[in-house]
Amino acid sequence: MQVIIYKFVDGTTNEIEVTDELFLIHLQLVQMEKRNHWRETRRHTSLNYLIENGIDFEDKTADTLAIIIRRENIERVHKALLTLSDKRRELVHKFYYEELTMRQIASQTGVSHTAISQRMKTIRNRLKKELHDYTI
Repeated sequence: MQVIIYKFVDGTTNEIEVTDELFLIHLQLVQMEKRNHWRETRRHTSLNYLIENGIDFEDKTADTLAIIIRRENIERVHKALLTLSDKRRELVHKFYYEELTMRQIASQTGVSHTAISQRMKTIRNRLKKELHDYTI
């Protein structure tokens, strides 16, 4: 007779006496479980290793053309922004990146809200004109 010890989640254990034949089957099952766990762990480790080393796999859900167009559009916008004067670029930065309202920008700069609104309109028109040639 052999003894199989079960360990439960709560930390308690239970010992069961079994025949030698059942004990051998139990050992085979334990070994199979260890091998399956090893295979699964090895597979995940390999994928993680590849990803950590910059090897990535194609995302079937990604629309490659849309990604390329988006990148090109971002690059065009950045180039168009570089054509603006420093003051206008600063105004765009405050409005779009810092997310300040036109009234907040007006109070910071000591200029009327109407003047800021007009400047933003002028900047938008200029950027639209600059980007017009690149639209698809």
